[in-house]
Order: sequence, then structure tokens, then C-alpha cells
Amino acid sequence: MIRIASPDEITNWDSLVVHNTDGGHIYNTVEWGAFKATVGWQPHYFVYESAGYIAYFCLASKQASFLGTIFYCSKGPGFFKDFTSGKESVAHFGEFCNELGPFIARYDRKAILVKLEPEVFDGEVDMHTFGLVKAKSDLQFKATIFVDLSPTEEEILAGFKQKTRYNIRLSERKGIKIERREMTNDNVELMYKLMAATQTRAGFFLRKKDYFAGYWQGLAKAGLGQFLVATHEGDVLAGIYATHFDTKGYYKDGGSFSIKRNLMAPYLLQWEAMRWAKEQGATRYDLVAVPPKAHLEDPNHPQAGLYQFKRGFNEEVTEFTGCWDLPVSKAKYKTWQHGESQFLKLYSKMTKNLFW
Repeated sequence: MIRIASPDEITNWDSLVVHNTDGGHIYNTVEWGAFKATVGWQPHYFVYESAGYIAYFCLASKQASFLGTIFYCSKGPGFFKDFTSGKESVAHFGEFCNELGPFIARYDRKAILVKLEPEVFDGEVDMHTFGLVKAKSDLQFKATIFVDLSPTEEEILAGFKQKTRYNIRLSERKGIKIERREMTNDNVELMYKLMAATQTRAGFFLRKKDYFAGYWQGLAKAGLGQFLVATHEGDVLAGIYATHFDTKGYYKDGGSFSIKRNLMAPYLLQWEAMRWAKEQGATRYDLVAVPPKAHLEDPNHPQAGLYQFKRGFNEEVTEFTGCWDLPVSKAKYKTWQHGESQFLKLYSKMTKNLFW
């Protein structure tokens, strides 16, 4: 059975989400939902219950022009432990998918579809058997690299590639300092300048500053985010925004200026972000965003450079199943499929922003 979460459950949401089979995700927290509410998405909090099994999940909704409403469960729902398909998890996920379409149709008569993004290994579960349709694109990065933070710091360092350890020590020897700073308005400005400098070199799309400021400051205020800055003799070289939720740490955003790049500041920054996450109780650090396994050796892949950097912390790439659509209204979904690409392009052109 799926139901709307009670006011008490929403008040205590984060403490409930950590008990999901997957342990929860930063994107399923009430703080992330509150942030999304400031950028055009409305968070909705629900509970799935069946035979003693329970899963708390948040869906964010947004109008897709006249056609209707799209719901999105970022990095969820959390049915799968350690990204694997246990018999109980698969059974409940199947029941959940069967119930979710009719439930959302009653909840919002304008609903078109629900986008689901469970963290389960690619190919581990046949999503088609649950009536899901592979989305045209994955909204979150499909592949990542994790670093195990449960060993001692010395043991973690020993697990890095020799070149990565060398670069970390080089930065330390050359006098790079890592500062943990409050996310004040001035530091929002600094972090955005660092990202803009990187964007100029790499050419990726960069959202507006206010979008980042919303969650940088919101998560930091809740104790779930930290801004780290690498400096050298008074010069700011690079910055990272890292987050954590319960036992999970995440690399969220990063940027650097072009000066003194020979001092290898990003290596020390990532290591210090991992140390920070470990201090918060994280046993795993998500480096986020590397090419899918089929494209790891493609030098022309947009994330090829990221992979070469991140593989120094761990060679193993984890690839998820990605984003899947659950049609709520078959007629509206068919129309959406035909016009999705054109709508998203038009939205970006008109708003200078991403729909998602």
C-alpha cells in the first residue's frame, strides 16, 4: 500500500529515510526537497508499506507545459541494499511499481509519468517486467566511483594509486592549505567563480548562481554540506562542495582557477573532503560522474578527464540502471515521448536553464 506521509513523518523524515533498504540518499532528504521547492519543483512525501516492509520516498513534481505533471524520484526509491537484487526487494519493488501508477493518477489527475532512479546495478533487475520504460536520458550520472571510508586513513591512502598518493603529498609539501569555510554569500560567489572558470575550460552547461546557492547554503545550515577551499600563499586555487547523509559522503561540486595547477590542489582537496565525510560518520564516498563502463577507454567522452583523475582513488566503476519512466497516463505519455526532446530544448532556450 502507498499512502501520503503524515505530518509527524515529514517532520522526522530524515531519521526515517535512513531505515530504507538502501540506507537513504542525500537527494531523498527533506532538506533537498525544501531546496527543490525553491526552483520550481514541489516535493511530495509518501510511504510504501507491505507485510512489514516499509520504504519512505519523496517525489518532486513539475508542470510540463499544458500537457500535465511530471513526477521524479531522484536516486530512488530505496529498495535495493548494496545495489543488489534481493528476492524480497525485487518483490516489493514490483508491487510498488504496480501500485504507484494508479496511486499517482488519483493523487494528481494531470500526471503524465513518474521518473524512477533506483540505485541498483545495471542489468541486475529487468525493469521492463514492472511496466517501466527506459528514459531517453539519465538525469543523474549513471556511473560513479566509490571510495571505502571504513578503514583507517592510512589504509585508505594505501588503496589509492601511487601517482595519486604522490600528488596528495606533493600538494602538502608545496604548502597547499585546505580550509573548511562557512557557505556565506561571499563564499557562494567564490565557489561559483571557481566553477565558472572550470566551465570556461571544459565547456559544460553551468546553471545560474542562485540555483547552487540554494542547496549550498541550505545543506550547510543543516550540517549536511561543507565548502572546502585550497589556497597557496594567499591565492585561492580550487574549491569543493561535499555533502553527507548518514553513512554516505558525496562529492557534489568542484571548480578551480588556472593558476598554479602544477601544485595538484584537486588531489589534496578530494582527500580532505573524504576525511571530512569520514568525520561525519560516512563509510563510503561517492566521487560521482565517470563514463559508463562501455566508454571508459574513449578519450573523446565528455567525462574522460574526470575518469582519469578519479580512477586514482579507486579503479572500480559502479554503473547503475539509470532513469526509468513509469507512465501514469498512457495517452499523455505517448504525446510526451514524441515531444520530449523538442520541449526540453525550447524550455532551455526560453529560460536559459534546464527543466530538470
